[in-house]
Amino acid sequence: MAAFSNIKSLVIRSDPLTLVTLLKEKESRPGLFGILFDIYHFSSYVELISFCFIPCLQNVEADGVDKSALADAVVSSSRLGA
Repeated sequence: MAAFSNIKSLVIRSDPLTLVTLLKEKESRPGLFGILFDIYHFSSYVELISFCFIPCLQNVEADGVDKSALADAVVSSSRLGA
C-alpha cells in the first residue's frame, strides 16, 4: 500500500531480528524468499526505507493482530477442507 501511496520515506519495524538483519544486509534465505522478494521489490517505490528491530514485548498490539489474523486463516482453511 505504501509503495503506491506516494510515500517518500518508510520505517518498517519488525520483531524477528533475523528478518531485520536479512533486510538490512539485502540477503535472502530459501524459506523467506517470497516475503523478502516482495519487500525488496516494493521498497524500490519509496525514496528512503529503513528496517528496525523492535522487541516483541514492545510490539504487543501488532503481535496480537498478527496472531488473530493467523488464527482466522487457520479456521478459514479448515472450513475449506485444506
